[in-house]
Amino acid sequence: MRRLRVAAAVAAVAVLATAAVSPGTPPDPGGPAAERPVGGDGPAAGGGFDVFGGFDDFGGYGAVGGPSGQGGPGGFPRPGGFGAGRLRTLAGVLRQDRPGSGWYLVRGAHLALGLEVAYADHQQIVLRFPAARRVVSVLCGPDETYAPLGYSCGASVSLDEVRVRLGRNGRPADPTATAAGQYANFWLLGLVEQR
Repeated sequence: MRRLRVAAAVAAVAVLATAAVSPGTPPDPGGPAAERPVGGDGPAAGGGFDVFGGFDDFGGYGAVGGPSGQGGPGGFPRPGGFGAGRLRTLAGVLRQDRPGSGWYLVRGAHLALGLEVAYADHQQIVLRFPAARRVVSVLCGPDETYAPLGYSCGASVSLDEVRVRLGRNGRPADPTATAAGQYANFWLLGLVEQR
C-alpha cells in the first residue's frame, strides 16, 4: 500500500511539473502559438501582459491577432509596423439644450477630438472630420439620461463624415424633436487611419 501511495505521489509531481509552464510559454511548443508568443515575455518576444496584468508593451495585442508587429483582429500595431503612428481618435459628447435648439459638441468639461458638427435634420446629425484613409470603427451610445428614456443611437461612417441616427423604443427618432436637457448626452468614440 505504501508503494502505491509513493508511486501516486511521484506521478502527481510529474504531472504538475510538466503542466507548470512559465508565463508566455505556449502550451504546445510545436503549434502555431509558438510563432506568436503572448504574455509577460517582454517586448522583444511580442509583449503582452506583465505579471501584474498590465500591458508591458502594446505589441502583445498584435501578437494575439497575427505575427508580431502587424496587429490583427483587435490588435494594436507595434512601432514601425503596419499602421503604426497613423491612427487618429475621433471623440465627442453630443448635446442639444432643448428640442430644436441645435446639436453641438460639448467643450470645457469634455474634450472633442477631430469632430465638428456640420448640421442636423429630421433624420440625422452629421459630423465631419479630416479625410481618413480607412475607418476602424465609430461607436455611439446614450448616457444615463437618454438610456432610461428608451433612446439609442448608431453611426454610419464614411472617410470624412459621421452620420448619427437616433432611435427611441425601437423606432427612428427625429433629432430636431428629441428630448433634450442641459446634461443629456450621446457619446461618440471612433478610430480612423490617417492618410
